[in-house]
Amino acid sequence: MGLGMGMGMGTTVSATTRPSTKRWLGRLALLGAPLLLLAGCAGDDTGTTAFTSDTMTMTSPTSTTGFTTTVSSTTDESTSTDSGSESMGTSTSTSTTTTTTGESTGTGEPSCGDGVLEGDEECDDGELNADDGACTVDCILASCGDGLVWAGMEACDDGNDADNDGCTNACAEAVCGDGLLWEGVEACDDGNDVDDDECSNSCTLNTCGDGELQGAEECDDGNDVDTDECTNMCLNAVCGDMVVQEGVEECDDANDVDTDECTNMCTAAACGDAIVQEGVEECDDGNDDDTDECTSLCLPAACGDNFVQAGVEECDDGNNTDGDGCTADCKSENRIAFVTSETYTGNLGGLAGADAKCQALAQAAGLPGNYMAWVSDANNSPSTRFTKSNTPYVRVDGVVIANNWNDLVDGTLLAPLNKTESNGAVPLGNTSCAGGGFPTTWSGTSTNGTSQGSFCGNWTNTNGGSRWGRADQTNSSWTQWCSGGLCSWISPIMCFQQ
Repeated sequence: MGLGMGMGMGTTVSATTRPSTKRWLGRLALLGAPLLLLAGCAGDDTGTTAFTSDTMTMTSPTSTTGFTTTVSSTTDESTSTDSGSESMGTSTSTSTTTTTTGESTGTGEPSCGDGVLEGDEECDDGELNADDGACTVDCILASCGDGLVWAGMEACDDGNDADNDGCTNACAEAVCGDGLLWEGVEACDDGNDVDDDECSNSCTLNTCGDGELQGAEECDDGNDVDTDECTNMCLNAVCGDMVVQEGVEECDDANDVDTDECTNMCTAAACGDAIVQEGVEECDDGNDDDTDECTSLCLPAACGDNFVQAGVEECDDGNNTDGDGCTADCKSENRIAFVTSETYTGNLGGLAGADAKCQALAQAAGLPGNYMAWVSDANNSPSTRFTKSNTPYVRVDGVVIANNWNDLVDGTLLAPLNKTESNGAVPLGNTSCAGGGFPTTWSGTSTNGTSQGSFCGNWTNTNGGSRWGRADQTNSSWTQWCSGGLCSWISPIMCFQQ
């Protein structure tokens, strides 16, 4: 039969095909039945075809003969066997083709799981398709993020794009050290194995007080005690950090003001620290010397403060009353005299050495004024060296021994000079005058205060002899009792305030 017979006829084609062939036939059907008839009725029982087709019926738009053609075909891509029958009017023409294609037979739609890649399938491993395999039961290639765990390839798959939950976007279980912050579980994750930076190896924030030294911390003792060597700011305790370190600092005001209640050495301001505390002290020379310009009370020395300012005041009895031995302007109304509590050989260091011994003992005893020794050498004596006072000479216990200079040198005393600078008994030397055992004193001076006798080389050696007085006498013996002797003997000396 020819192509001209295709007018007004219906055509049916039945086939089992691969998806590519199916798509090709679908496009071919759009060209109309005559082309199909040409392919099916070429009169060649044996031939090669390039397509297979499902069963389909095509009817031409108009029919004048009532001619119907049915074609049944099963083909593969290598061989084809056709048979057909035709009818005109009541006649029928039939052609049948049988083809075997791979392992798949039938006339249905593509089926996932049949092992054949068809249609929109990404894969089809047949019975091996599984939700934990490379090809899922939906014939879709396994991938991270599909919500299915690919066995041996993925540790997890939560099907979301959140990288901060228990399953990362790389389908790996979240762990400390992966560089991803696991929300609600980790405080941090810096992805390194450094334990002393801001994020620890346990993915917790390294903070002051965790006992781990990291970052800008100077120390971290892991406790909340703020008064030990490491503060709660993880800084070494230092003066000026506003934290009082127990047992080390008295205070800490964290400022650089040295004149407030807390010094820059973190000690409580106090009189004698050499720092003048503003509003509290008038002076502070850092010592406890009450005879200089600043007293031990951190007040400027002044007449009436009961401290004798050396070189300025003769006395200071703490009041401004005259007639009590110390005037209102701190001038002594008396001159103090005493015998030293120490004994010496005749080598006194000259007159200057003897004066220094008197002054040192007076100062140590807290006696006011300047003192000189009652001794003479070949050139000088009390009569030429002393200030001749018009006020009484008294012992440290207040007993008057002479009313003034003139009374002192008239040959007798009103009372014996038998008290030391500390109001003690006069020590005994080892002179053997009159058998020894008497309170002798170095003198070399007559009753009128002039030089007399020898002076142990002007009081510079222990050779030769000298002259002694007696501290227990009021007559002339008080200054010229015994002469000769040895300069190697020991005795105290008499001292007078100037």
